[in-house]
Amino acid sequence: MTANAEHPQLWPKWMKRSQAHQYISVADNTFIKRYVNTGKVRAYPTAHGLRYDRDEIDEAVRHYYD
Repeated sequence: MTANAEHPQLWPKWMKRSQAHQYISVADNTFIKRYVNTGKVRAYPTAHGLRYDRDEIDEAVRHYYD
């Protein structure tokens, strides 16, 4: 969802791990085991620590059973 005056963006483009697992409504360990360790979602190092891309998470969820 894009941000505009009527609908502010709820989730940022780059999320911390604590936000990322809440975004897809799974436990932290599940997020790490099923998405990060399998290579479906990558952690990107930034000046503020590791961040996860929201669009990459969306794509991983869409293709969960592939």
